[in-house]
Parts: sequence; C-alpha cells; structure tokens
Amino acid sequence: MSRSEELYYLAIWWGWLALQASLYTVFALLFADAVYQFVIGIRGLFGQRAPSPAKEYRRFAILIPAHDEAAVLEPLLSSLRDQTYPADRFRVFVSCDNCEDDTAGVAISGGAEALLRTDTTRRGKTWNVRWALTRIPMDEFDALAMFDADNLVEADFLSSMNDYMEAHPDADAIQGVLDVKNPDDNWLTRSYAVAYWFTNRFWQMARGLWGLSCTLGGTGLVICASTLRRLGWNLESLTEDLEMSTRLILSGSRVHWNNHAVIYDEKPQKLSMSTKQRTRWMQGHYWVFMRYGASALKMFIQTRQIQYLDLLLYLLAPAKCCIAVIAMLGGMAFTLVNNALLFPTLIQKIPQTPLEWAIFLGTPVATMALFCAFCSIVGPSLRFGKLTLRYMRNTAAYFWFGLTWIPILFKAPFMAGKQGDWAKTEHTRNISLEQMARRE
Repeated sequence: MSRSEELYYLAIWWGWLALQASLYTVFALLFADAVYQFVIGIRGLFGQRAPSPAKEYRRFAILIPAHDEAAVLEPLLSSLRDQTYPADRFRVFVSCDNCEDDTAGVAISGGAEALLRTDTTRRGKTWNVRWALTRIPMDEFDALAMFDADNLVEADFLSSMNDYMEAHPDADAIQGVLDVKNPDDNWLTRSYAVAYWFTNRFWQMARGLWGLSCTLGGTGLVICASTLRRLGWNLESLTEDLEMSTRLILSGSRVHWNNHAVIYDEKPQKLSMSTKQRTRWMQGHYWVFMRYGASALKMFIQTRQIQYLDLLLYLLAPAKCCIAVIAMLGGMAFTLVNNALLFPTLIQKIPQTPLEWAIFLGTPVATMALFCAFCSIVGPSLRFGKLTLRYMRNTAAYFWFGLTWIPILFKAPFMAGKQGDWAKTEHTRNISLEQMARRE
C-alpha cells in the first residue's frame, strides 16, 4: 500500500472515530438533559397546598382577545358572571379584533365592555392584546387576568388567584391550570388532554414547587399591573406568552403556578387545524429562542442560577427533539455500517433474523410507546384524583399525535422569521361548565 493510500485510509479512520465521538457526545448530552427533566418532574407527584383565604380583594381587569368568537363567547362570560369573587372588584373587557360577526354584541349582552379594533395591518392575538392594553385603564386595577374567548373558568378562579397573590406578594405573574374543555370529542382532543394533564403536573407544577419559573400559557393567567408597567407588552412573536415568560425570567422574576385556579380550553378536532396551531406555536418558540437564547445563556454563566439554565433548556426544547430524532436515526445507521462493513465480528454484527431486526428497529418505538402508555395512565389519574385507565386505550393515538410533531418541529425554524403570519384556530364547542360536569 502506498503512502497516499495509507493517509487516505487513516483519514477515513479518524473521520469515522470523530463521527462516533460526536454521536456519543450528543447521546450523553441528551441523556443528561433527560435525567435533569426527570429530577425536576418527579416533584409533580406531590400536590400544591392551597393558599389561605385573602383578607383583601384585589381589583382585576379581565381581558378576552377575540376574533369572530360569537359562537363560543357567552359560556365564558357566564362563567365569569358566576365567579365567587365580588363583582365590583373586576371588569371584563372583550377586545374585538376586526370581527365580522356579532362578537361585540354578545360581549355587551353578557355584561362585558367591548373594545372595537379595526387595524387590518397587524392582525392576531399578539397585536390585539398590545392594542387593548392601551385602552384599558390599568391604573385602576391591581392585576390583569387574560382568557381566550373559547375558555370556561371555574367559579373560584379569581378568588384562588387573589388568595395566591396575598400569600406570594413577590409573584409578578401567575399561571393557572390549563385543562381541556372537550377531551372526549375524538382521538385528537383526547391526545391533547393527556398531554396537558401530564405537563400540568410534571412540567408546570413541578417547577413551581422547586421555585423555578413556569411558563405562561396564553390564557388562564394573571399579571400584576406593576409588572406590566415595568416590562410593558411590546411583544413581537406569535407566542406572546412564551416571550413574556422569557422577559420576566431574564428580568430576575419568574412565573408562579397556581394549581387551584382552573380554566378549560377548547382543542382542535381536526388534524389540519391542529397542525396549523402547533406550527404557529413552534414558529414563535424558535423565534423567542433566537431572540433571547443567548441572553439566557449569558445570565446563567454570570449568575450560576439554575432558573436561567432551565429557561435555556426550555427554549431549546424543539431543537433538542430534532437533534434526538437525527441522533437516533444516525446511531442506527452508524451501527449497521460499522458492524456490517467496517468491523464485522462474531460479537458485533448486523441483525440477521426477522426477530433480530424487529428488536433492533422496534426498541426505540417500544420505548416511546411505553412512555405514551405511562402518560395515558398517570396524567388522567392525577387529574381525576384516582386510578383512571379509560385513556389507556388512546395510547396508540397519543403515540401518533407525538409523531405528527416531527415534521412541524423540522419545518418551523425555517418559518420563524414570519411572525406576522397569524392563523386563527376555529372554535365551535359552545358548552357550559354544567355540561362538562355532567359529561365527566
């Protein structure tokens, strides 16, 4: 073998080792992140104690951004009229963004104040909320509560939030529990419900119990008026809730979690609508990461405070999922090439029988399926306070729901620069809290 051939094969050898080292490094980092998330999430097995009743009734401005929501708005307004909180301590504002139906009329007849927005150049919830806050006299209120027009609100929501604010005077922002209004419509809404019931406990509440920051969910939230004056609402992304959460954390504050203030949100019944909604979420998520990720890393390096690392890891979550998919497929391809072509031995070999191939290809699938089954049991059981197996039958659908995220996660970063492309999610489930209770 000539010297040039030796150098050629040596280069291939070192390149292959570098690829192997890179894969192992990626797997090690993903494993470390998984261990971290597990340690954080385990706290979700423990409940959150309800705060003591407050002695003072704070004044709440309730904002409902809406675009053509006449079909679903009245049940929300009814649930707000039925609040156990004193009626003279809150006002309801419905910001009607270029509505072509009778949203404003429904708002007024339901006891709310209608704000009419006619700006057609900047459409969508982010700009609607930004505009509405210039019309609401926030100096007259202690806090802002925000709901989507399709929501339902438990009767003690404001009372529970008021109790929490008195028990935690340092709380700049508080997120309530996001439950699902239509969990049993079809396989898709059941999948949403399982996902929310699981993450409410093991992501949101767990972080709250650790003293870390939760994330605002876009609805069912309360922000102090002083915080709005300090930070403003000059948000630019399609995910104004995530952007606001990020700005709060980077300012040295955090989002609190109140597990006793519950609202219900309608979930899409069609996969096409769900895909549009989740793509919009991921567009905004990637944009917030690109805008604030470096700041989160800088704050962690400077302060060594875990909340900034936790924020960075959350902003990286979609990218981590993409990397995990690539690493899994790359690792399987690496194993086949390494064992079949480069270094075939009696110990290291490619699968030979159908059973060996099934084990080789099926192990990652089986692992994810087991996790989906775990979520389908644990999440609903904690939600209903007793062992609940009825959603275990949805495991395959929940697994498929997870797979539908993959093209969204890979597509969204290329769309992140388009934060003005807002697509409305249609809402049609006009049901009340009483109807929900009967169904459960």
